[in-house]
Amino acid sequence: KATHPTPGALDLCFISKIPLELVIERFRLFGIALLQGPVIRTGATGPIRSIYVHDPDANLIEISVPI
Repeated sequence: KATHPTPGALDLCFISKIPLELVIERFRLFGIALLQGPVIRTGATGPIRSIYVHDPDANLIEISVPI
């Protein structure tokens, strides 16, 4: 969930075309801390592997790849 859920706060999920390992590597390079993951979840179209981060506005961002 967003750090401070308020009207207008968002929880977003993006499907990545590149492997999560490359996304994680890039996040570490820029000092972006993972909140959780990779974890297996059920997405709208089937199983996914996901990682979670907060954006600069403290919204929850999920980055996923289908498995």
